[in-house]
Amino acid sequence: MIKQHYGGAEGFWKFLMKRDSENCLMGCSIIGSNGKTGPLVVDGKDSGLILNHAYSLNDILEMKDPFNNDKTVRLLRLRNPWGNSEWKGAWSDKSEEMKKYRESVLAYIKTLPPDEQFDPSANDGTFLMHFDDWKDIFST
Repeated sequence: MIKQHYGGAEGFWKFLMKRDSENCLMGCSIIGSNGKTGPLVVDGKDSGLILNHAYSLNDILEMKDPFNNDKTVRLLRLRNPWGNSEWKGAWSDKSEEMKKYRESVLAYIKTLPPDEQFDPSANDGTFLMHFDDWKDIFST
């Protein structure tokens, strides 16, 4: 679907960035096959995400990679409106990526308005997710 409607992943990323710059309200969800609900299991593990559940898409960001100046890291900040049950994969609260990039993530959080700042180690429903994972997992 992404390739057909947006010109591939790059076109879809640009679409999201534009909508974010226009302050559009955005959300996403994962449609479970045959109306299935409950936890999303990825590679035999609970992903922390919930099928047929709405998440708000609060920010789209590109962060310079402090370990490789030629690269950027594409992340999305999502929120589960229930205030718990967060993504457990790459860039999640206790992930290797979060440990490695913690200072960059904390610097980003400080740029947010006070009511949007969050603790990246708290199970508060707000989490980061890499664009590649997000586009592969979320369906709507």
